[in-house]
Amino acid sequence: MGKPQTDGDQSPVNSDTDVMDCLNFDGHGDVEDPHKEVAKGEQQPSGEVDEQQSVMDVDLTCITSVGDEGNEKQNAMDVDLKEILSEEDGGEGKASSDLPSQVPVDFNVASLEKFCKEAARSFFSETGLVSHQINSYDHFVSHGLQELFDSLGEITVEPDYDPSNKHGAWKHATVKFGRVKLDEPVFMLENSDLEEQDLKFKPRHARLQKMTYASRMNVEMTVQVYIFDTSDKAKTGKDTHVHKREIMTETKQINIGLLPVMVKSNLCWLHKSQKGDCPFDFGGYFLIKGTEKVFIAEEQRFLSRIWVTDHPSWDASYLSQIRREKINIKLVPSKSNESCKVINICFMGTIMPIWVAFFALGVSSDKEAFDMIDILDCDADIVNIISLTIKESHEEFEGFRTPGRARQYVDELIRKSKFPPKESFDEYVCRYMFPGVNGFRSKALFLGYMVKCLLMAYSGNRKCDNKDDLRNKRLDLSCQLLRRELWTHIKRAERRMVKLMQRDLSNDGNLQDLRRYVDASIITNGLNRAFSTGSWRHPYKKERCSGVVATLRRTNPLQMMSDVRKTRQWFAYAGTAGDARYPNPSYWGKLCFLSTPDAEKCGFVKNLAVTAVVSSVVRKPLIDTFVSCGMKKLDDISLQDISGKDRIFLNGSLLGVCADPHELTLRLRSLRRSKLIDPQVEIKRDKHHKEVRVFSDPGRIMRPLLVVENLRRITRPKDGLYSFQELIDQNIVELIGVEEEEDIQWLSCSLIPFGNHDNARRVQMQAEKISQQAIGYSPTNSQYRLDTLSHQMFYPQRPLFRTVVSYGLGEAKTDCSSGRKDDFNTPEYFNGQNAIVSVNVHQGFNQEDSLVMNRASLERGMFRTLHFKSYKAQVENKEITRRLKHRENINFGKVQSKRGKVDSLDSDGLPYVGASLQSGDIVIGKVTESGEDHSAKLMHTEKGMVDKVVLSANDDGVNFATVTLRQSRSPCVGDKFASMHGQKGVVGLLDSQENFPFTSQGIVPDMVINPHGFPTRQTPGQLLEAALGKGIALGGKVRYATPFTTPTVEVIAEQLHKAGFCRWGEESVLNGQTGERMKSLVFMGPTFYQRLVHMAEDKVKFRNTGPVHPLTRQPVEDKKRFGGVKFGEMERDCMLAHGAAANLHERLFTLSDFSRMHICQACERVANVIVRAAEGGGGKKVRGPYCLFCRSAERVVRVDVPYGSKLLYQELFSMGICLKFETEVR
Repeated sequence: MGKPQTDGDQSPVNSDTDVMDCLNFDGHGDVEDPHKEVAKGEQQPSGEVDEQQSVMDVDLTCITSVGDEGNEKQNAMDVDLKEILSEEDGGEGKASSDLPSQVPVDFNVASLEKFCKEAARSFFSETGLVSHQINSYDHFVSHGLQELFDSLGEITVEPDYDPSNKHGAWKHATVKFGRVKLDEPVFMLENSDLEEQDLKFKPRHARLQKMTYASRMNVEMTVQVYIFDTSDKAKTGKDTHVHKREIMTETKQINIGLLPVMVKSNLCWLHKSQKGDCPFDFGGYFLIKGTEKVFIAEEQRFLSRIWVTDHPSWDASYLSQIRREKINIKLVPSKSNESCKVINICFMGTIMPIWVAFFALGVSSDKEAFDMIDILDCDADIVNIISLTIKESHEEFEGFRTPGRARQYVDELIRKSKFPPKESFDEYVCRYMFPGVNGFRSKALFLGYMVKCLLMAYSGNRKCDNKDDLRNKRLDLSCQLLRRELWTHIKRAERRMVKLMQRDLSNDGNLQDLRRYVDASIITNGLNRAFSTGSWRHPYKKERCSGVVATLRRTNPLQMMSDVRKTRQWFAYAGTAGDARYPNPSYWGKLCFLSTPDAEKCGFVKNLAVTAVVSSVVRKPLIDTFVSCGMKKLDDISLQDISGKDRIFLNGSLLGVCADPHELTLRLRSLRRSKLIDPQVEIKRDKHHKEVRVFSDPGRIMRPLLVVENLRRITRPKDGLYSFQELIDQNIVELIGVEEEEDIQWLSCSLIPFGNHDNARRVQMQAEKISQQAIGYSPTNSQYRLDTLSHQMFYPQRPLFRTVVSYGLGEAKTDCSSGRKDDFNTPEYFNGQNAIVSVNVHQGFNQEDSLVMNRASLERGMFRTLHFKSYKAQVENKEITRRLKHRENINFGKVQSKRGKVDSLDSDGLPYVGASLQSGDIVIGKVTESGEDHSAKLMHTEKGMVDKVVLSANDDGVNFATVTLRQSRSPCVGDKFASMHGQKGVVGLLDSQENFPFTSQGIVPDMVINPHGFPTRQTPGQLLEAALGKGIALGGKVRYATPFTTPTVEVIAEQLHKAGFCRWGEESVLNGQTGERMKSLVFMGPTFYQRLVHMAEDKVKFRNTGPVHPLTRQPVEDKKRFGGVKFGEMERDCMLAHGAAANLHERLFTLSDFSRMHICQACERVANVIVRAAEGGGGKKVRGPYCLFCRSAERVVRVDVPYGSKLLYQELFSMGICLKFETEVR
């Protein structure tokens, strides 16, 4: 294993220490001696250790203890109690010495692999895959919401100063927000006699009643009304003091709106009861009007740090969401010589030389400013830039070195800007220039360090920052997203409140109840609208960005988990994305570079790696800890002592310097492992830039890694189950940020067997599309769900193979009375069945991607699924709403309808459960008081049995009726199937079992695929899976197929050979049609196949004639409207190539828009069909074609034309353009 580039990171021991991935080991069964597998082709680490090697490269077999020698009966996970902590541990061994119920572990390779799997299982069990969503929302509820209202400050209500409303002194008011309280979700009922248990508003109620699962926000608001009095002496000018006289002060708890509640968060009832409606539902989403919505984690640049760029110009920036806090230091051409560069600073919309800014911050001499920049080895270019900057500063601001003169120059420039500040110089510098750094001298030092970074990058001694690097990004989750969107609606409600209060104060009246001024619907409806549309407030711009919220998809649990763990990078225009689409090396271990969609979102939407966790806010202050570990604050040290020392940064802000950064890093990491510092704090020492960067901000992607030096501390609990939290407490596992990188994949990719043997495109297709379209496990709370479309497989199975991730996602078994002891019992991420697949040619019906399936297997229930579709209708409740005054009321009911049959409807207009409905039948009856029919009927090709009927109502006064139809579907020709390697195809033939080849044991394949699909798709992993699956089915112990640690071909072949089969998986078969033995061997084995949601019954589309568009008279679109089949240019070209002119004429003319026109052969113009007087007179009238140009009907002929041509002529004629037609009489 190679040593990762850690840029000088050191661990808290005497020697350099590294970390390794806890999922980097993979076992292939219960082998007694790990060295025996080497002869069979197993990939084992070498036993030779180089002296110059890092701890990461040490052979794991060297970790075995002396007590293991000669003890043949000893268990692999037990060891003598004398093997305890090493002498290096010192005082850090408390965590493990206080555990009398545990015993140390003797580690050979097999036991270490087994421990890694158990540790991974405990990680997934305790942390979960949606913890980042829930933790962020819980932090917003506990701290973020209160901090948001605290940041609003005091709201001042001024009178309108209208002289017509002047009656005495002007009244003023102030409003302050206090403590925020969130109630648990309950039904809002008045005078209810129900018990408290019945008032609980749970997620299933929101689904059934199409309501928003939300909590009421109550805020303590204090309003104070006062006037300004002036004394009599003020009239004489002797006393100008204005006295503030308070009139009224009132404090109340006000409801300001409803906040959507995340399912399974601390506010949710399911979290309190510790049980949910569905075992596959892990929460992390919202319910908005009955629809499940989820946040897509948004990638944002980490602003509070120094950004050095060289495009479009050399620039060192300190960015912020607040525009006035942005600081840019640029290299610009000199005014006297454009070939030379000078340094300017842009602060608060004003550009000035950097040297003037130094002196404005209190620098007294040029040498002091140069020492603050602290460049030890200056080349000629840097010296020229600094000297020319000093010269131009003197020419433009003469005398700026005089004490106080530079402050005056800077203040005058800022006052002349477009938006000058109201504060004084000291106030706005302290507030807007590096707000995380205190003191003018510290700000000057930070400014000098920015100049140093810019000059070092310009001279080639420092790299420019990469905005696509994950080190420079943060993920915005529920806390940040809700904060910025809620702020918008609070400000809107605040403006309305101020306007209403101002009107009452100006009219010389008293303020009324505070509830009259606060409109709770502004926040409630605003949040609901933002969740429904996905349009969200931009973090630091006025525009709105879309795609922040997505509808949660529920085809299978894997698709649901993929939506919850998605990340997105927002661009207003994809053309400006640059290299953002390409995978960055920093993604490894944190983001999956294969799980990304194609087309325009490729590279912008990604998935978190399976072990990735997102950091939350660390609230404990760290500055005093840094000082105790050896840091010197900037205010406590002279410039001479700062020179050459490492800078200490906390979340991008400069705090101090340190003479011994190695010791500082060791002590900080030691405190982190001793739990004196939060485990999520990231500590990074950069030797090249001489920086120690510490991060405690939220949104950083981290993952758990093993600490190699502490493997001796691992002890085996007596109950046999590891706790992930205990492993962290024992310093065996640490959460590491982006600085240490390993290769790891997202959930969908890590479940693919032998994924490293397949083409990356096929792996991406399986991970991003096929696995999320597979039919398998459906939610078990279907009685509480009203999904529009869902599928469920009758007999879903777990695959024969296993991966480390699938093992880790399963819960630990304490009772092994049934099934294998090492089986995983969370198979819902695999959606399919194990089929016997033969790689062969069968009657020419499986060309390329086509499949031939065994009809007998399907009749036994293989791949049989249930198809559920819900039909919904709504009526307004007249007792609640008043919007039905001018139109007739519509209710659910049964009436004889001309639209379809109503035989299955009850008197309430809803069908009974178990009724069989066919195409055209009425599914929900709606009728007005006068008997007018408004019923909903089944469209073309829709049918099924009534599975569920739900009648509910929401809080808006709308009654809902939902009817769910159930349909059992067995695979048919045209249905789509796929393996886990991206080998997708449709069924080409359902053949009888007796026509298939069979082996000497009587095994008949369930499906036959073409061998030509493997070279073109480059998926040999499927062949390896089939060979491994055959060995597992015969009792083999090698079961793991984890990508990059898979067993070799020799190991799989040896396992088959021991079971009495051919080493390469081939078998001699008999022809089912002739009974003769086939000359060639056929590869056959069990393969995990998935049935996809794409079925021929949903896509079949046929018609002869039918509805047409009223304007063009061409067939309408949409299969539900009995529309036509699209026939485009490529189809036309194909028919022409076949010479099928008659078929083409029928399809594009006879069955499309057949029409007729009359043409006058004399003038070649169109003759209209009109009613005119007969030539003989007598008052008779005749109707027929007549040429108005020639005033004759003699030479008029009838021609057949498409109606589109006739319509074009009529439109041109209306514009004054007349066409002529040449005709020939046949």
